[in-house]
Amino acid sequence: MPQPCKNSSDKLVYNIDAALPDVHVQNAGLLTALTAKKFPFLREVGLSATLVKLDANAMSSPIYAADSSVQVIYVAKGSGRIQVVGINGERALDTKVKAGHLCVVPRFFVASVSADGEGIEYFSMITTTQPVFGEFTGKTSVWGALSPKVLQASLNVGPEFEQLFRAKIKKSTILVPPQN
Repeated sequence: MPQPCKNSSDKLVYNIDAALPDVHVQNAGLLTALTAKKFPFLREVGLSATLVKLDANAMSSPIYAADSSVQVIYVAKGSGRIQVVGINGERALDTKVKAGHLCVVPRFFVASVSADGEGIEYFSMITTTQPVFGEFTGKTSVWGALSPKVLQASLNVGPEFEQLFRAKIKKSTILVPPQN
């Protein structure tokens, strides 16, 4: 249980808006992760957080918490769509959200957010101090761990498409700009 702090608001307050983003993709947005390393009080309460600011019509690629944590998403500005898929592969949520909406992403569920024409800003609280997120795009994509034959069988595709698929995934980032 955290102990009360006297005259030390700097230990209980952190300006995540002023922090340097961990990911910044032109025409897509930025992502700032907040863990106990940047804000030690989070260790005491067992949480971490992220702030995502998506530009107009951009999206955050699908991610999932690989460590059994739960994610609570609060939309601070703008509007967009949140899609959540359960561990059985069925869509659990596909809804339009706007400022003031709150959404819970259960353990091991996959979530993706896409911004409307005005963009969207959302803040997530994660129920662990060291979140482990699996990504479906980028250099750390879970697809990259599969052998070519397993990936071909999983997607029911030939070797040429599998190679194209891998090349596209490696070029992608967690924040995706709109397609022109």
